[in-house]
Amino acid sequence: MKRRVGLFVVLFLVIGLAINFSGTSGNTNNAVFSSSFFPGTPAIFANDQSVTNTWFCAGTSAAGRSENGIYGGEVVISNPLETPVTGLLTILTNDQAPITQAINAIPRSQLVIDIDSLVSATYASAYVELNDSAASVEQRAVHPAGVAVSPCSNRTSDQWYFADGFSADSSDLRLILTNPYLSPAIVNIAVATKSGQRTPTNLQGFVIPAQSIRVLNIPESGFRDEEILAISVVATSGRIVAAKDQHYLGAGRLGHVLTLGSPSTSDQWWFADGEKGAGISETYMIFNPTDQDALADVVILGLDPAGASTQPTTLTIPAHDVVPFDVSAIVGLPDGLHGGAVSGQSGAQLVVERILTKPAGSSVATTAVLGVQRGYQSTRWSVPTSTTIAIEDVLIVLNTSPTDGVVTVYSVGPGGEEPVAGLSDIPIAANGLISIDLVDPLSFGRELEVESNQLILVERRLERTPTLRGRSGSMAIPEMSAT
Repeated sequence: MKRRVGLFVVLFLVIGLAINFSGTSGNTNNAVFSSSFFPGTPAIFANDQSVTNTWFCAGTSAAGRSENGIYGGEVVISNPLETPVTGLLTILTNDQAPITQAINAIPRSQLVIDIDSLVSATYASAYVELNDSAASVEQRAVHPAGVAVSPCSNRTSDQWYFADGFSADSSDLRLILTNPYLSPAIVNIAVATKSGQRTPTNLQGFVIPAQSIRVLNIPESGFRDEEILAISVVATSGRIVAAKDQHYLGAGRLGHVLTLGSPSTSDQWWFADGEKGAGISETYMIFNPTDQDALADVVILGLDPAGASTQPTTLTIPAHDVVPFDVSAIVGLPDGLHGGAVSGQSGAQLVVERILTKPAGSSVATTAVLGVQRGYQSTRWSVPTSTTIAIEDVLIVLNTSPTDGVVTVYSVGPGGEEPVAGLSDIPIAANGLISIDLVDPLSFGRELEVESNQLILVERRLERTPTLRGRSGSMAIPEMSAT
């Protein structure tokens, strides 16, 4: 197993970033399901005392098998407890009545539900109500260009943001808008491009009927051949879930991404996985959906101070605009792995995604990952979907604290949590980075838990399909206190 450890040299700035603030910004309307915690990075609130705990999934294609391959989705419910977790799954489409199914996830196991076997629809979305907050839910979107894994959301929201969209070279970009409630929702959609923000009349006052989904084809809405597309979805009535289904087809990007948008802005965004090397392109898409211009600091983390150092980069992000930042252009950045953080000065509210394109055999594979917001660093992370085969560099772990620590990976099985061989008490330096190989069968096809004595960040590099080269990137799920 390879363990790569690094330090970030500008320690004073990282210490400031690493403070675990609980404050966030934006609209604080109470949620209807579960509890009223502010919508943000998907997380497990293990001591949440709500009667039910609801997870809202992004939605996937449910078209099934075609001549190009399979278009479908799965909902994965992970139960790490010694007792069963029960609840209700509800599936929504654009033209059918909701379908409900009782759930019983047996102790220390995963329940996988094949969405396209239950409905016949082009797209379908799901939400899951569970009787215990320790369980988690995420979604796998199956696509010929690669499986995309995304944690489901803890909350609905009246605002959703996407820092990156792409329609160049006929790339396909669709928004999946889900309304799980009994009243219609009405949204206004604004799109920032290279030429500025646009608010087409056909995207204003857009209605999402009660307990249904609507899918918007963004190129057909007037945004073809755009390399920069940042999208705001703001509800004037109701609360929704918004996701993007992105199929890259050229202009330097190839692959498939299906992920939630961000249900709120934040003044800090964290990333564990970044890389510089031959044929690798890494870009932070920094979106300012507010009415005020903002200054943002980009900080590279996890570097070995004996080998290299970089200075923070300050950018101006105009109001209602998105600025791409080429990470590889940073002076002094060495080849290899690194993490990063983007911080809005004076509390400026932003949304940041990382676009990472890497060689994949004779081609390339592109992933888009939304960062982790301020306050969601944790000492314990759930990895519901891990690898099914032996792969190197599956888990990328960033120590977001200024203190050395250790990391242990546990496998959750019938006997409870069991340390994976060779993955106990792995040293991780202050503000350092390690990559973890998963080669022991105990780590295959099971929920994993990554635990540290310091606040950390965990990202995953999963196989796209058994036959496609390259990786699919996604965040793990932090376990937080609900108090």
